[in-house]
Amino acid sequence: MSTQTANKSTNTWDGLNYDRKETFVAGSAAAGGSGAHKTLRERFKDFRRSTREYIDARKAENQNLKANLTEEEIFLGQVLRAGIALSALTLSMSAAYMVHPYTAQDVVDVGKTSIQSVDKTVRMPYDTYREYSTLIDADDAAKQALMAQKRADMAAQEQIQSHLSSSGAEGNPKIYAADSNGNLMEMLLPETLHYVYNDYNSVLDTALGSMLYFCQSDSHWKDYRIAGVDRMGAYGCGPVTVSMLVNSFAKTDTPITPVEVADWAVENKLYAIHGGSYHSLIPEALEHYGLNCTSVTDRTAENVTELLKSGHVLIALMGKGSLTDAGHFVVITQLTSDGNVMIADPAKFGNCQKAWSLEQILKELKAAYDGGGPLWAVST
Repeated sequence: MSTQTANKSTNTWDGLNYDRKETFVAGSAAAGGSGAHKTLRERFKDFRRSTREYIDARKAENQNLKANLTEEEIFLGQVLRAGIALSALTLSMSAAYMVHPYTAQDVVDVGKTSIQSVDKTVRMPYDTYREYSTLIDADDAAKQALMAQKRADMAAQEQIQSHLSSSGAEGNPKIYAADSNGNLMEMLLPETLHYVYNDYNSVLDTALGSMLYFCQSDSHWKDYRIAGVDRMGAYGCGPVTVSMLVNSFAKTDTPITPVEVADWAVENKLYAIHGGSYHSLIPEALEHYGLNCTSVTDRTAENVTELLKSGHVLIALMGKGSLTDAGHFVVITQLTSDGNVMIADPAKFGNCQKAWSLEQILKELKAAYDGGGPLWAVST
């Protein structure tokens, strides 16, 4: 039996396609004759052989294609395969979802969850942008406030240095007040007032006369450790209050700093470590430095008003409220024309620049009655 190739063609490979011309056996069915009958086993072998040849041809074709494809084309193919796999998974899950027996309530719950998810997704870019804009605006405002504060500080320092250089003084021995044009002018101090170098350089009007203001957070003593433990900035309202009154109204020969008052309190067992000044510091320290101090038991607004009108200032021990969360000494300095009061707060200078309701101050007095507190009247 002879074998020939149809049309005298040959098997060729062009790099992508395999051109196979069918061969035939003379007298066979493939050649138009009557071929021999094949058994089922022979047909199965022929099927396996043709299948193997087809798979080998596809492998050869894929390898050739892979060798001639770019990395981008290979990546695109992988993406497409991943997409097909994901789509198949989604369809499978959808089919499982459809055949699951859900109740009407399940449908409602799923609908609500879907609506919430969609709403959250739609709002997310807007909410994120709004939060970002808020942060940017707050940051810009903080930067502007800081720059304004720095400019004000520099202007004040330049004016003070100008006064010091013209007078040839060491340090800052005088107090200055701003005139209508914002220039610092030298103030005439009362003879009874002993100046102590400090950051604020401020004199407050009181029922007793001009009073030099001191603050606990002043850079010259805020970090001083009372009894070697407690910082003046946190625990020193008692010594600072006494020092303000003594330097302004007592007839002493030398200035008395808050540090000196704090040391005196420790030596005389009028200070509690981690607790602050004992309430009895107020009458005992003021009498030690030559001022009159009496306990005010009639703590009505009418009596306090009369004391202020008669030339007294009052030291108030404040409880939790507008001025403190614990115990804190302040000075009630004078009445205003509308019946309110001004105060000297050793913790915050800003509280000295506004009027306070006398009823509010009296209402927030601390409920502590040792040492004559919580209210004392001071006079010369």
